[in-house]
Amino acid sequence: MMIGLPSTKIDDYSKRVLELVKPGSVILFSRNIIDREQITEFINSITSFLGYKPLIAIDQEGGIVTRLVKGFSVSPGAMAIVSTGSSENAYTTGRILGSEMKSAGIDWNLAPVVDINNNYNNPAIGIRSFSNNKNTVIEYATQFIKGLTEKGIITCLKHFPGNGRVSTDPHLDMPTLNISKEEIYKTELAPFIAINAPSWMPTHLYAPAIQTSKIPITVSKEILTDMIRTELKYEGVLIADDLNMGGVSNFYSPEDLAIKSLEAGMDMISFCDNIEKQISVKKSLNIKFKEDNIFHERIKEAENRIENLFKQRNNMQSHPVNIQNFQNNKTAIDKISLQSVQILKNEDNLIPLNWTDNIFAVKAARLVLVEESKEGIQEVVTETSKYLNCSITIYNREISERESLLLLKKAKGKRNIIFTENAHLIPNQIKFIENLNSLSKDLIMIALRNPYDADINGIRNVICSFGYNTSQQTGILEKLLDKFTLETKT
Repeated sequence: MMIGLPSTKIDDYSKRVLELVKPGSVILFSRNIIDREQITEFINSITSFLGYKPLIAIDQEGGIVTRLVKGFSVSPGAMAIVSTGSSENAYTTGRILGSEMKSAGIDWNLAPVVDINNNYNNPAIGIRSFSNNKNTVIEYATQFIKGLTEKGIITCLKHFPGNGRVSTDPHLDMPTLNISKEEIYKTELAPFIAINAPSWMPTHLYAPAIQTSKIPITVSKEILTDMIRTELKYEGVLIADDLNMGGVSNFYSPEDLAIKSLEAGMDMISFCDNIEKQISVKKSLNIKFKEDNIFHERIKEAENRIENLFKQRNNMQSHPVNIQNFQNNKTAIDKISLQSVQILKNEDNLIPLNWTDNIFAVKAARLVLVEESKEGIQEVVTETSKYLNCSITIYNREISERESLLLLKKAKGKRNIIFTENAHLIPNQIKFIENLNSLSKDLIMIALRNPYDADINGIRNVICSFGYNTSQQTGILEKLLDKFTLETKT
């Protein structure tokens, strides 16, 4: 079992679940992390209490899925790295993240995402994907893995067979991948077939072209065993996406789900929170293991594969990251982040600019459950306001008709800047932006996330940052405003 723990310390709750579950892996989330010193001590405490070190896992994709911040280099995400035009940057990012994770005691990065982002309205992937082109995904993911592996980190391809084309977030419900078997093999599976990685993460979707029963792939023997093991001949570890997610938990009890997933061919099951559920699942597995000889053998098979990950972990050397290492890492990552910010359109030659009448900024929200995001507006909005001496008007993601009319009245005939975050997914925002564009004297869009906002009808001037770490926000300012003016004011 892979489990998550509730807090930043090994308290009595954590001790209880560790003692009763004896996990093969512990996954870290932001709720467990304060800074480098604390997380290192946290991992050491887990090891000391258990008497062995489980595989310490994390989702450190970069970009919007970044768990390690204070005391670590904060990298751009997958699509941002591709926007730099250099797969060498993916390798550099992997090496830096890998060295810092390994030095803190982390073993297993549940990354990279190799979903091909074929559906621009996909709510769960977007900029977490490298590209809508399978060859680009393969090239950049390979380099990212190379960097991580060189620094001693076990990697994982996710989300098998491919989550980039669906229109439902599996955190909430089970998506359907409704394309032909030929297309699945030709496109979705291409990264899994082409890239060598020690683990894959199957996800909670249903693919009717390759399944005879309408069940999540995470409990499908015809996928996990017949397809992956027999047909594709993959021998690495299969680690389940969190089994608390709606894509599977809507249909099975936790205990049944755990057993069905392992019986189908999963090697490690993950319950990322809820201590009582984790303990109950382990008790059910123990009973099944003792009473069912076929299940017993299936678990032994899974155990052998997981042992290989432990061996790989134990053979990888870690080197401390000192202050100078960290500063060099940060400089390199910041450079990549700055390079990722792009002017996608400048048809009216408005960029760079030195004045505007209005700044409109969407109120940021956590769009996908796996991401890290804060409510409100990003710092770059307030910085832009400061440099241009212009007030900020915040609008809601699901902007109402009444709110839209009030803002349009303010914007009519003026030069306006609008900050967006996946506006292309929200019909009300699309309508508002189209109207804003038609009524504005000039309009510049700053797309803080997916570049697809630039395709909203009529938009002619766009900067896209593919994310909003500190350096990407600096990059927006440098592109939007005259860099010389910025330096002079500073």
